[in-house]
Amino acid sequence: MDDSSRTAFYRICSAGNLNCVTKSEHFRLERRTFLKLAVLTSGLTAAGYLAGDLLQVTDASVQSLTGSLDADPSVPMNPDWQIPHLLRRAGFGGSPDEISSYQNLGLSGAIDRLVNYQSIDESALPAEPNITMERTKKPSPLDIQKLVWWWVDRMVNTSRPLEEKLTLFWHNHFATAIYKVRSPYLMFKQNQLLRTYATGNFSDLLMGITKDPAMLIWLDGAKNRAAAPNENYGREVMEVFTIGVGNYTEDDVKSAARAFTGYQINKSGESFFNPKVHDDGQKTFLGQTGNFGPEDIVNILANHPATAKRITSELFSYLSYSNPSSETVNNLANVFTGSNGNIGAVVEVILKSDEFMSNRAHLSLVKSPVDYVVTAMRSLGATVKPRAVIGALKNMGQLPFNPPSVFGWPEGIGWINTSTILDRYNFPLAIDPSSVQEVQDGASASDVAQVLFPEKLPSEVLQVIQNSSNSLDTPTAQLRNTIRLTMSTPYYNLN
Repeated sequence: MDDSSRTAFYRICSAGNLNCVTKSEHFRLERRTFLKLAVLTSGLTAAGYLAGDLLQVTDASVQSLTGSLDADPSVPMNPDWQIPHLLRRAGFGGSPDEISSYQNLGLSGAIDRLVNYQSIDESALPAEPNITMERTKKPSPLDIQKLVWWWVDRMVNTSRPLEEKLTLFWHNHFATAIYKVRSPYLMFKQNQLLRTYATGNFSDLLMGITKDPAMLIWLDGAKNRAAAPNENYGREVMEVFTIGVGNYTEDDVKSAARAFTGYQINKSGESFFNPKVHDDGQKTFLGQTGNFGPEDIVNILANHPATAKRITSELFSYLSYSNPSSETVNNLANVFTGSNGNIGAVVEVILKSDEFMSNRAHLSLVKSPVDYVVTAMRSLGATVKPRAVIGALKNMGQLPFNPPSVFGWPEGIGWINTSTILDRYNFPLAIDPSSVQEVQDGASASDVAQVLFPEKLPSEVLQVIQNSSNSLDTPTAQLRNTIRLTMSTPYYNLN
């Protein structure tokens, strides 16, 4: 069975919840698939530009990474890799000075600083985007651009990287899109809600999103009334946001829809509960009967054992690696339940776990477009024009505030195809070399590459990059070429 067939077979098994492959194979599959695609797409890309340099650097990277796949996935990763790995997963990388400051704290201290960020001052960041803070029937494209850039800029410059990384996680979990909401203001308000509860209590977060105006528009909650119940939110809150398919019936959907009736939105864009349109009759939901309202349904779902497993499994897969074992999920679910749904407590346990700091976790995920762009800007201290950033994210398939459906964006290898990888290879051209703050004049390819990939690229990969850049006439051209080739390596594209 070749790699692509094995991957397809594994996905089928996963969909059926079968244990078809070993943990070791889990570790290899997505990375191997990515490496195979990297070779194919770099060949197509090199035909158009960069001559053979892109092919050479990709081939050298693939050869060295393929060899590392034979490493025991359960063994702890190299200690020198731990802080860079931590900052990529619990944030968006960091400049050399930032990485050094976290290294000085030690691993445990670094995790504590990331997780317990509430006391870190963020007043230097713009509190809100410069957009029309009122609802309009047709949103201004300029306001949408300003909203997206406001968040990207926040991710690049925040001193609380985990806060923004988890806000992005919850944005994908409670996926809501501006193409239907049609209000940058309401999308901003939802983003603030997700940030407020990023590491807080899950029940509070779920109640907040239930009555959030953007969500009420997105899943038709504002149209849900006793006389004409709308089942959209009642279904999705179970299927996507909490307990998952197989844990509820159609009768539960109907009961949830009845319980969620009553929310409306006023002219100021604020939600309110109108008891006149709420169904206050008896309802039976997940085996319990009562005169349930929105808070009752949220509490039942937030405290359901299936929700504990669902949320902790998704958090682990987002921060560490895909397909955690049932033992790992059960342990995390116990933390979730024992802490009364405290998200921060679960995240801290994940980041301090042996699994998170194992070979299996290192470079096991594919960078999302947001990770790809923001990590480069944050690491290099580079300036990129907002329009170029927004265009690149859109073309790569992850424009913030606009996920494709209630199921959010794709994951892992789903980010990579012959179209999106061209945009990855092209994005570095938008970086202004004169704005790069973290690279000294006359820096070697090795120095520049280490800013983008602190674990250090293999010597054979660096040699290809150095030879390519040496063939160019000016320092500016050499720096741009070095950044571009480094960002095209599988090392940088993996997370």
